[in-house]
Amino acid sequence: MNELTNISYIGVDIAKNKFDICVFNGNFSSCVYESFPNNMDGFFDFFSLLDSVNHFENIRIGFEATSIYMVNLQKYLDSHKVKYILINPKKLHHFIKYKNFESKTDKLDSYYIAYYITTLEDYTFNSTHSNTKHLYKSYQAFINMITKTETHMKALDDCFINDELMSSSLKKEVMNLRGILTKTRNKLITEYTEIVKISMPEYDLIKNDLVGVSDMTLLAVLPVIYEVSEKYSLKQLQSFIGLNPVYRDSGSSVHGKQRISKSGNSEARKKLYMASLSSIQHNAEMKLKYRRLIDNGKPHKVALVAISAHIFRAIVTKLNYYKSIKNDLD
Repeated sequence: MNELTNISYIGVDIAKNKFDICVFNGNFSSCVYESFPNNMDGFFDFFSLLDSVNHFENIRIGFEATSIYMVNLQKYLDSHKVKYILINPKKLHHFIKYKNFESKTDKLDSYYIAYYITTLEDYTFNSTHSNTKHLYKSYQAFINMITKTETHMKALDDCFINDELMSSSLKKEVMNLRGILTKTRNKLITEYTEIVKISMPEYDLIKNDLVGVSDMTLLAVLPVIYEVSEKYSLKQLQSFIGLNPVYRDSGSSVHGKQRISKSGNSEARKKLYMASLSSIQHNAEMKLKYRRLIDNGKPHKVALVAISAHIFRAIVTKLNYYKSIKNDLD
């Protein structure tokens, strides 16, 4: 457990309309619990409570990195220089399981979070908010949402658009809506691409070097790894993205099929998988590797996952190479 004195640990469980907090005092019954609306009035009341608990520089706050509901609170914490940490939901889940805690409620969740962050080193807390990361996620979320809606509407064409019972005016409105969605999606992709290119000058160089890797693949992968690509090994980064194999060394599943962990960014993995399909058609090196894997008895999808991992490593290698050149020039 963290042994820093005079530090107050506060767990926050955030929902759409409210957030529950727990001021940790050692055990569940002696902790202080409150609930606030998830808006500016709630933030003000929350900070009034914090002021009565401890000096802001001695407060450490934790909450799960699970949704957009936390963004406004993050910004508010940043403006007051309060240190906090975004907790990986999987780590918290394993901690709760390890401690054999009771079933979950909002109040209990805030207690679990508060208890968990007392076990962390103080350097893991920060008082900065990355607007860029949230901007990337927002663009990706909008693009994916519109793409899925377009796909559903297209699938419904045969049922409704071609149905004689649907009025011509309504058919026209539906077709216009599809046109608006397509136009909006294209604008989002164009604008998102320009933002990424500005913040990541290596983008075009990587794209030109890697045949078969599309803009959508780079847009999904680069924002995830850009800030950490030089801090970790290729193997660690591959685990970070969820393409690392899971080994079964014991238990009844030891003879089961090998699989990847899928613990990282799912959107990046999807785009890498699609890139692998393109690469084995248009990239001679990838085509040769794919054929070698198949000849060695690997199933089609296993071979494609291997190609996906190869593409990911190539992106990281190119990124670090061009970063090093830029650093040398600077």
